[in-house]
Amino acid sequence: MTYALSVRKRALLACSLPLAAAGTLAGHAAGYALVGSSRRDALAHGYLGYAPQFLALCVAVLVLALGLRATGRLQGRPAAWPFALIPPVAFLAQELIERLAVGLPAHAVLEPAVYVGLAAQIPIALLGFFAARALLRAVDEAASGLAARPSFALRPMPIPAPTAAYAPAPARLASSRRGRAPPR
Repeated sequence: MTYALSVRKRALLACSLPLAAAGTLAGHAAGYALVGSSRRDALAHGYLGYAPQFLALCVAVLVLALGLRATGRLQGRPAAWPFALIPPVAFLAQELIERLAVGLPAHAVLEPAVYVGLAAQIPIALLGFFAARALLRAVDEAASGLAARPSFALRPMPIPAPTAAYAPAPARLASSRRGRAPPR
Protein backbone atom coordinates (compact mmCIF):
# COMPACT_ATOMS: atom_id res chain seq x y z
CA MET A 1 0.00 0.00 0.00
CA THR A 2 1.44 3.33 -0.98
CA TYR A 3 1.78 6.24 1.38
CA ALA A 4 -0.74 8.39 -0.51
CA LEU A 5 -3.35 5.64 -0.42
CA SER A 6 -2.93 5.07 3.32
CA VAL A 7 -3.22 8.82 3.96
CA ARG A 8 -6.44 8.89 1.94
CA LYS A 9 -7.86 5.95 3.89
CA ARG A 10 -6.97 7.57 7.19
CA ALA A 11 -8.51 10.83 6.05
CA LEU A 12 -11.68 9.05 4.98
CA LEU A 13 -11.87 7.43 8.39
CA ALA A 14 -11.69 10.96 9.76
CA CYS A 15 -15.11 11.42 8.16
CA SER A 16 -16.58 8.09 9.31
CA LEU A 17 -15.32 7.88 12.88
CA PRO A 18 -16.83 11.12 14.26
CA LEU A 19 -20.26 10.21 12.92
CA ALA A 20 -19.99 6.69 14.31
CA ALA A 21 -18.87 7.99 17.71
CA ALA A 22 -21.69 10.54 17.86
CA GLY A 23 -24.09 7.77 16.88
CA THR A 24 -22.85 5.67 19.78
CA LEU A 25 -23.67 8.48 22.18
CA ALA A 26 -27.09 8.96 20.54
CA GLY A 27 -27.86 5.24 20.84
CA HIS A 28 -26.84 5.34 24.48
CA ALA A 29 -29.24 8.21 25.13
CA ALA A 30 -32.01 6.52 23.12
CA GLY A 31 -31.73 3.30 25.10
CA TYR A 32 -32.07 5.02 28.42
CA ALA A 33 -34.81 7.33 27.14
CA LEU A 34 -36.92 4.37 26.02
CA VAL A 35 -36.45 2.16 29.09
CA GLY A 36 -35.54 4.68 31.74
CA SER A 37 -32.62 4.65 34.09
CA SER A 38 -32.27 3.53 37.66
CA ARG A 39 -30.72 5.56 40.45
CA ARG A 40 -27.42 3.69 40.18
CA ASP A 41 -27.41 4.32 36.39
CA ALA A 42 -27.71 8.03 37.12
CA LEU A 43 -24.58 7.79 39.26
CA ALA A 44 -22.69 6.04 36.50
CA HIS A 45 -23.71 8.61 33.87
CA GLY A 46 -22.16 11.66 35.46
CA TYR A 47 -19.57 11.88 32.70
CA LEU A 48 -22.33 12.51 30.14
CA GLY A 49 -22.23 16.14 31.24
CA TYR A 50 -19.21 16.35 28.92
CA ALA A 51 -21.25 15.16 25.92
CA PRO A 52 -21.42 18.65 24.33
CA GLN A 53 -17.63 18.91 24.32
CA PHE A 54 -17.36 15.41 22.86
CA LEU A 55 -19.88 16.24 20.13
CA ALA A 56 -18.05 19.51 19.38
CA LEU A 57 -14.83 17.55 18.92
CA CYS A 58 -16.63 15.12 16.59
CA VAL A 59 -18.02 18.02 14.55
CA ALA A 60 -14.58 19.66 14.35
CA VAL A 61 -12.97 16.46 13.05
CA LEU A 62 -15.83 16.01 10.57
CA VAL A 63 -15.49 19.60 9.29
CA LEU A 64 -11.75 19.04 8.88
CA ALA A 65 -12.40 15.85 6.90
CA LEU A 66 -14.96 17.61 4.70
CA GLY A 67 -12.47 20.42 4.11
CA LEU A 68 -9.94 17.82 2.96
CA ARG A 69 -12.60 16.39 0.66
CA ALA A 70 -13.36 19.82 -0.82
CA THR A 71 -9.69 20.40 -1.64
CA GLY A 72 -9.37 17.00 -3.29
CA ARG A 73 -7.12 15.43 -0.66
CA LEU A 74 -9.78 13.00 0.49
CA GLN A 75 -10.93 10.51 -2.13
CA GLY A 76 -13.15 7.47 -2.02
CA ARG A 77 -16.32 6.50 -0.24
CA PRO A 78 -17.00 6.42 3.49
CA ALA A 79 -15.98 3.18 5.10
CA ALA A 80 -18.94 1.07 6.24
CA TRP A 81 -17.08 -0.91 8.89
CA PRO A 82 -16.78 1.93 11.43
CA PHE A 83 -20.56 2.31 11.38
CA ALA A 84 -21.15 -1.44 11.70
CA LEU A 85 -18.49 -2.19 14.28
CA ILE A 86 -17.80 0.85 16.43
CA PRO A 87 -21.29 1.67 17.78
CA PRO A 88 -22.16 -1.74 19.31
CA VAL A 89 -18.65 -2.46 20.58
CA ALA A 90 -18.20 1.03 22.00
CA PHE A 91 -21.67 0.96 23.57
CA LEU A 92 -21.04 -2.37 25.31
CA ALA A 93 -17.60 -1.23 26.48
CA GLN A 94 -19.10 2.02 27.74
CA GLU A 95 -21.81 0.18 29.68
CA LEU A 96 -19.34 -2.29 31.15
CA ILE A 97 -16.96 0.47 32.26
CA GLU A 98 -19.86 2.44 33.77
CA ARG A 99 -21.02 -0.54 35.80
CA LEU A 100 -17.53 -1.46 36.97
CA ALA A 101 -16.78 2.17 37.92
CA VAL A 102 -19.84 2.28 40.19
CA GLY A 103 -18.87 -1.03 41.79
CA LEU A 104 -21.40 -3.30 40.12
CA PRO A 105 -20.46 -6.75 38.85
CA ALA A 106 -19.82 -7.24 35.15
CA HIS A 107 -23.05 -9.21 34.67
CA ALA A 108 -24.97 -6.03 35.46
CA VAL A 109 -24.54 -5.26 31.76
CA LEU A 110 -27.41 -7.68 31.12
CA GLU A 111 -30.09 -5.13 32.05
CA PRO A 112 -32.99 -4.22 29.71
CA ALA A 113 -31.70 -0.67 29.11
CA VAL A 114 -28.46 -2.11 27.73
CA TYR A 115 -30.32 -4.38 25.31
CA VAL A 116 -32.50 -1.51 24.09
CA GLY A 117 -29.45 0.75 23.74
CA LEU A 118 -27.64 -1.96 21.80
CA ALA A 119 -30.63 -2.40 19.48
CA ALA A 120 -30.79 1.39 19.03
CA GLN A 121 -27.24 1.35 17.69
CA ILE A 122 -28.34 -0.34 14.43
CA PRO A 123 -30.69 2.33 13.02
CA ILE A 124 -28.50 5.14 14.30
CA ALA A 125 -25.44 3.57 12.65
CA LEU A 126 -27.35 3.30 9.36
CA LEU A 127 -28.40 6.94 9.62
CA GLY A 128 -24.79 7.93 10.30
CA PHE A 129 -23.57 5.99 7.28
CA PHE A 130 -26.15 7.58 4.99
CA ALA A 131 -25.35 11.00 6.47
CA ALA A 132 -21.65 10.49 5.72
CA ARG A 133 -22.43 9.56 2.12
CA ALA A 134 -24.77 12.53 1.71
CA LEU A 135 -22.24 14.95 3.22
CA LEU A 136 -19.47 13.73 0.94
CA ARG A 137 -21.77 13.96 -2.08
CA ALA A 138 -22.77 17.51 -1.14
CA VAL A 139 -19.14 18.55 -0.67
CA ASP A 140 -18.23 16.98 -4.03
CA GLU A 141 -20.99 18.92 -5.78
CA ALA A 142 -20.04 22.16 -4.03
CA ALA A 143 -16.37 21.68 -4.88
CA SER A 144 -17.16 21.01 -8.53
CA GLY A 145 -19.33 24.15 -8.61
CA LEU A 146 -16.53 26.22 -7.13
CA ALA A 147 -13.80 24.73 -9.32
CA ALA A 148 -11.72 27.19 -11.30
CA ARG A 149 -13.18 27.79 -14.71
CA PRO A 150 -11.05 28.83 -17.70
CA SER A 151 -10.86 32.59 -17.68
CA PHE A 152 -12.00 34.74 -20.58
CA ALA A 153 -9.08 35.88 -22.74
CA LEU A 154 -9.19 39.54 -23.81
CA ARG A 155 -6.86 39.03 -26.75
CA PRO A 156 -8.06 37.04 -29.72
CA MET A 157 -6.88 33.52 -30.04
CA PRO A 158 -4.84 32.82 -33.22
CA ILE A 159 -6.85 31.08 -35.88
CA PRO A 160 -4.97 28.16 -37.35
CA ALA A 161 -4.46 28.28 -41.11
CA PRO A 162 -6.28 25.61 -43.05
CA THR A 163 -3.98 22.75 -43.93
CA ALA A 164 -5.53 21.90 -47.30
CA ALA A 165 -8.14 23.80 -49.21
CA TYR A 166 -10.95 21.79 -50.67
CA ALA A 167 -10.89 21.85 -54.46
CA PRO A 168 -13.22 19.71 -56.51
CA ALA A 169 -11.49 17.17 -58.73
CA PRO A 170 -11.85 17.78 -62.48
CA ALA A 171 -14.37 15.55 -64.16
CA ARG A 172 -12.90 12.67 -66.09
CA LEU A 173 -13.85 12.61 -69.71
CA ALA A 174 -14.37 9.54 -71.84
CA SER A 175 -11.97 10.72 -74.46
CA SER A 176 -9.19 13.16 -74.59
CA ARG A 177 -11.22 15.41 -76.84
CA ARG A 178 -12.98 18.30 -75.45
CA GLY A 179 -16.68 18.41 -75.62
CA ARG A 180 -19.33 15.89 -75.03
CA ALA A 181 -18.53 12.22 -75.11
CA PRO A 182 -20.14 9.04 -73.83
CA PRO A 183 -18.91 7.68 -70.51
CA ARG A 184 -16.29 4.94 -70.48
